[in-house]
Amino acid sequence: MVTPNIIDSDPKTESLRIISVNETPSLTSSYGKVAAGVIRRKRPMAVSLPGTCWETTDVISRQLVDDYNTLLSASGDVGHNSAPSLTAHITAFGLSTAMMAERGFPLPLLGMVHLQHKVWHMSDIPIDQPLRIATWAQNLAPHHAGTTVEIWVQIFDPTTDKLLWQSMALYLSQSVKLPGAEQPPRPAREPFRPPAMTAQWHLPKDIGRRYAAVSGDRNPIHLSNITAKALGMPSAIAHGMYAAGRMLAGRETPAPYTWAIEFASPMRLPTKVAVNYRHANDRQLITGWNARKEKLNFAAEIRLH
Repeated sequence: MVTPNIIDSDPKTESLRIISVNETPSLTSSYGKVAAGVIRRKRPMAVSLPGTCWETTDVISRQLVDDYNTLLSASGDVGHNSAPSLTAHITAFGLSTAMMAERGFPLPLLGMVHLQHKVWHMSDIPIDQPLRIATWAQNLAPHHAGTTVEIWVQIFDPTTDKLLWQSMALYLSQSVKLPGAEQPPRPAREPFRPPAMTAQWHLPKDIGRRYAAVSGDRNPIHLSNITAKALGMPSAIAHGMYAAGRMLAGRETPAPYTWAIEFASPMRLPTKVAVNYRHANDRQLITGWNARKEKLNFAAEIRLH
């Protein structure tokens, strides 16, 4: 049985210096900073995290929720009276990306690999109401293929300071090795044996552009073969968080619940993804793979609390 292997970590906000941002920076501006950094001569990378927590106030707009539902759909009250979980990620992602695009951040944003993502959806999130969003980086660590970092996000009710939603994204930089740190060995994994297929996703070649139109995440590796090849990729790939939204579609319940996804290999566009949904006690497990190559794309779970 394939299950996501999510790291066990807790948020650590002690001693972080708060950086207040008037509005959520656009992803376009952050990717522009990255492009400029590739062209200009770089300073040596730092070997420690900046120790800052970026904060802003924003809303999950009705327009975003409607556009998200058109592309991916939600279920019941979720997506109508409360925000789908992934729209919280989309709203906060610009702030996290701006933090990672800063020149003093120890890992280059260009080429960062998204390994896994976990969300604690603690309370229903209002639509078109102000929310306080905080993001920071923690646990810079050696990895057999480079260096990893955890990017955390928390979303609060600004009136009561109640924590509504939090997430942990684990990213890998293959271009940075931590000085003096011993690289751990590659973990042994059992060969992937596909389960019975219970569904199939058809991902057209333009799904990256369609998700980008909703999320604002116009990373060139997702938009077309031409833009992906310009960055050294053999072809365009689907957003990992599109897979997260697709596996959540129609399965979200009123809070609280958690969900997690571990990415194994990219979904190269266009493609067909074989999917298996199955229940195991208090959670639903979702596996996605390339049926033709019998290659795992992702393993995910949704757990009710």
